[in-house]
Amino acid sequence: MKRIIFPEKWTTDEWYGFKRYHFEFENCKAWIAEPKYPAGDGRWSWCTVWPEAYVRRVGIVDLLEHGFYHVHIDAFAFRASPEGVAVMGRFHDFLVSMGLSEKTNLIGMSWGGFFSLRYAETFPERIAAMYLDAPVCNAADPACADGERTKSILENCKMSFEEMTKSKLNPLNNVEALVNARIPMMAAIGETDQSVNNDTNFNILEKRIIELGGSIKTIRRNYWGHHPHGFDDTEELLAFHCNARME
Repeated sequence: MKRIIFPEKWTTDEWYGFKRYHFEFENCKAWIAEPKYPAGDGRWSWCTVWPEAYVRRVGIVDLLEHGFYHVHIDAFAFRASPEGVAVMGRFHDFLVSMGLSEKTNLIGMSWGGFFSLRYAETFPERIAAMYLDAPVCNAADPACADGERTKSILENCKMSFEEMTKSKLNPLNNVEALVNARIPMMAAIGETDQSVNNDTNFNILEKRIIELGGSIKTIRRNYWGHHPHGFDDTEELLAFHCNARME
């Protein structure tokens, strides 16, 4: 059975009953949680943003219990700019060099949806599956054109709002990469989300995926806001991640 050997100099703690290893990668804090019984193929999941939020509800504990390693790198300051996605790519390379599998299962909550989409569209061949939960999808969201979220994306990408509406750095303009790679995708959104406008974010993403001949399993929840992310019952989400590994 394949098991990752971790450097002794890395610090550790206990996280939801699992051993977690902390280290720095290119000046970013990073960590890897180790399953007690690895699946043997180096499978792993990656929560791109908010790694301490709704951990059980988004199925991370389930994945660890089913042999997945689980990782995070704090590259939030880059706002998924080309520089930031490149750091994420080198982090991925580093994990593969340690023995993790070539492909990862992405978990993207809110801002994490934006990071996951940017990463998956840049490196579609590296993605086994992607779960989005109330995701930010639009880097040029007219609903928050003057908001801090949009401003920070534009500043990090060195673009104007008008330029971003047409750029492939905006996930909505690069959906073809996801469809061509046939990445299994699942999403959950709240129909009354006041934080991330579905009409200017996920609904456009879903429409473009379908128009290009792709598919995404979407769970739409009535009378549900931006929180809580995840599910009371994570069985379907766990099956989604595990089944993607068998395809």
